[in-house]
Amino acid sequence: MNSFAQELNFFRSELIQESQWRSECLNLIASENTTSPLVSELLANDLSHRYGDYRGLDLQDRKYRGCRFVVTIEEKAHELGKKLFAARFVDLRPLSGHVAGIAAIMALTEPGDSVMELDEGGGHRLNQKLSLCSLTRLKTVHIPFDASRFNIDLQRTEELLRKEKPRVLILGSSQFLFPHPVRQIRETIGRVSPATVLVYDASHVLGLIAVKHFQQPLEEGADLVFASTHKTLGGPQGGLVFTNRADLAKKVGEAIYPAIVTNHHLNRLPALAVAFLEMLAHGERYASEVVANAKALACEIHRRGIPVVAANSGHTQSHTFLLQAAEFGTGRELSERLENVNIIAGECKLPASLGTEGIRMGSQEMTRYGMTRSEAPEIAELIVGALRQEVSENRIKSKIKQLRRSLNRNRFDFSLQECNPELQGPVTVP
Repeated sequence: MNSFAQELNFFRSELIQESQWRSECLNLIASENTTSPLVSELLANDLSHRYGDYRGLDLQDRKYRGCRFVVTIEEKAHELGKKLFAARFVDLRPLSGHVAGIAAIMALTEPGDSVMELDEGGGHRLNQKLSLCSLTRLKTVHIPFDASRFNIDLQRTEELLRKEKPRVLILGSSQFLFPHPVRQIRETIGRVSPATVLVYDASHVLGLIAVKHFQQPLEEGADLVFASTHKTLGGPQGGLVFTNRADLAKKVGEAIYPAIVTNHHLNRLPALAVAFLEMLAHGERYASEVVANAKALACEIHRRGIPVVAANSGHTQSHTFLLQAAEFGTGRELSERLENVNIIAGECKLPASLGTEGIRMGSQEMTRYGMTRSEAPEIAELIVGALRQEVSENRIKSKIKQLRRSLNRNRFDFSLQECNPELQGPVTVP
């Protein structure tokens, strides 16, 4: 066998093993999801070889030739995105939620401006990260956080707003348990800092927002929303921005292209558009079960003596819940312990008053594979057994594999036939 064939076989083998291993695990990473077979199928297409740059907001104004079908596909994707998010303007060019957020900051600030964003409580700290680059001269002001409620401290936020008068204030979190007080902060901005632009990071809860199963940031007063397209939406990995303000759409569009993204990976567009379709058709049922599963699993773990954040508030209103892990080790140690028994979860940092060390879990992917509230007690028992090391790793791993096989019903692996019974057979993309 020649070296090329050997190397090729290596990658094929690794991918097969990855797929097999994943099929025997419970993936509770709060920032991941699986796409439906249809979305996955549409992701591999000829557009992955093409360029379709456009200027400003005009989808017809392409730099490259040969975009006649690219334009119609992107127009349809925009139409569906606007419908799903009830927005006048949508931009699908960002390649991730992080890129979408950086584009918003770059579009809306000038050197020397202040940006308020969350640090404690799971903020993505986009401005703080961007400011590490010497080209970016922005001041970061952290939004005050109330760990006891696991939400924003409104009184202290008003005091900071009055003092700092930031150019941009970003709500949203990677530990998004409860809706943020968008209406109240909008009203406060109007009183004490009218020039501040209110931005909402929906990366973790976009799918829930899309079907009105969380808060509605634009309706409640946010000027602009940016997000990832995969976490709870179930689309291909990528980012987007949407707003009802033409001036902000124009500014962000000009920041995205050509400064940040030129080739926006056109092959994502058909798959993303179908993910929008799936949410329009089935998203309400899916989101309802995602939140119900997160609540049930958090409650069952808490009942077994592992403290879960915000117990007095029902633990969560989203797909995410947080374990207070300091009693059992560091977040890193415990996430490794869980992975050893085929439970995949992520470490996180909690406010000091909650013990600092945490484990973040999410229900969105396992819900796609068929998890219901009835499995929550068994899953909680296995998680607690692993964290406390009360049961052998081999025994827990065996039970996880058995449970995972029983969940593999693909209840939310949407098909085009569900949306239109007249269409028969799979969609084939050359």
